[in-house]
Amino acid sequence: MDNVYAMRLSKAARAAQPGGDMIDHGWSLIKALHAEGFDVKPRQKLNAMDRRETLNEMCGLAPDEAT
Repeated sequence: MDNVYAMRLSKAARAAQPGGDMIDHGWSLIKALHAEGFDVKPRQKLNAMDRRETLNEMCGLAPDEAT
Protein backbone atom coordinates (compact mmCIF):
# COMPACT_ATOMS: atom_id res chain seq x y z
CA MET A 1 0.00 0.00 0.00
CA ASP A 2 1.21 3.46 -0.84
CA ASN A 3 2.10 5.50 2.28
CA VAL A 4 -0.15 8.33 1.09
CA TYR A 5 -3.17 5.99 1.09
CA ALA A 6 -2.21 4.62 4.50
CA MET A 7 -1.98 8.16 5.88
CA ARG A 8 -5.36 9.11 4.41
CA LEU A 9 -6.97 5.95 5.83
CA SER A 10 -5.50 6.71 9.24
CA LYS A 11 -6.72 10.31 9.06
CA ALA A 12 -10.25 9.12 8.23
CA ALA A 13 -10.22 6.53 11.02
CA ARG A 14 -9.25 9.18 13.56
CA ALA A 15 -11.90 11.60 12.25
CA ALA A 16 -14.78 9.13 12.66
CA GLN A 17 -16.93 10.20 15.60
CA PRO A 18 -17.66 7.37 18.09
CA GLY A 19 -20.84 9.03 19.46
CA GLY A 20 -24.19 7.28 19.42
CA ASP A 21 -24.44 3.59 18.59
CA MET A 22 -22.41 1.43 16.19
CA ILE A 23 -24.57 2.51 13.24
CA ASP A 24 -23.84 6.19 13.91
CA HIS A 25 -20.14 5.38 14.19
CA GLY A 26 -20.29 3.49 10.88
CA TRP A 27 -21.93 6.42 9.07
CA SER A 28 -19.34 8.75 10.55
CA LEU A 29 -16.56 6.48 9.27
CA ILE A 30 -18.07 6.38 5.75
CA LYS A 31 -18.28 10.19 5.73
CA ALA A 32 -14.69 10.52 6.96
CA LEU A 33 -13.43 8.06 4.33
CA HIS A 34 -15.39 9.95 1.67
CA ALA A 35 -13.82 13.23 2.78
CA GLU A 36 -10.39 11.63 2.26
CA GLY A 37 -11.35 10.54 -1.27
CA PHE A 38 -12.34 6.91 -0.69
CA ASP A 39 -15.45 5.10 -1.89
CA VAL A 40 -16.53 2.03 0.07
CA LYS A 41 -17.97 -0.73 -2.09
CA PRO A 42 -19.46 -3.77 -0.32
CA ARG A 43 -18.52 -7.17 -1.73
CA GLN A 44 -22.18 -8.17 -1.77
CA LYS A 45 -25.22 -6.07 -2.60
CA LEU A 46 -27.55 -5.67 0.36
CA ASN A 47 -30.59 -5.47 -1.92
CA ALA A 48 -30.72 -6.77 -5.49
CA MET A 49 -33.13 -3.98 -6.48
CA ASP A 50 -30.82 -1.20 -5.27
CA ARG A 51 -28.74 0.23 -8.13
CA ARG A 52 -26.35 2.11 -5.87
CA GLU A 53 -22.83 0.66 -5.94
CA THR A 54 -21.11 2.26 -2.95
CA LEU A 55 -21.93 2.97 0.67
CA ASN A 56 -21.08 6.58 -0.16
CA GLU A 57 -24.09 6.68 -2.51
CA MET A 58 -26.27 4.96 0.09
CA CYS A 59 -25.23 7.66 2.55
CA GLY A 60 -26.22 10.37 0.06
CA LEU A 61 -22.65 11.50 -0.60
CA ALA A 62 -22.07 12.68 -4.17
CA PRO A 63 -18.68 11.98 -5.79
CA ASP A 64 -17.90 15.70 -6.03
CA GLU A 65 -18.38 16.23 -2.28
CA ALA A 66 -14.97 14.73 -1.48
CA THR A 67 -12.45 17.26 -0.23
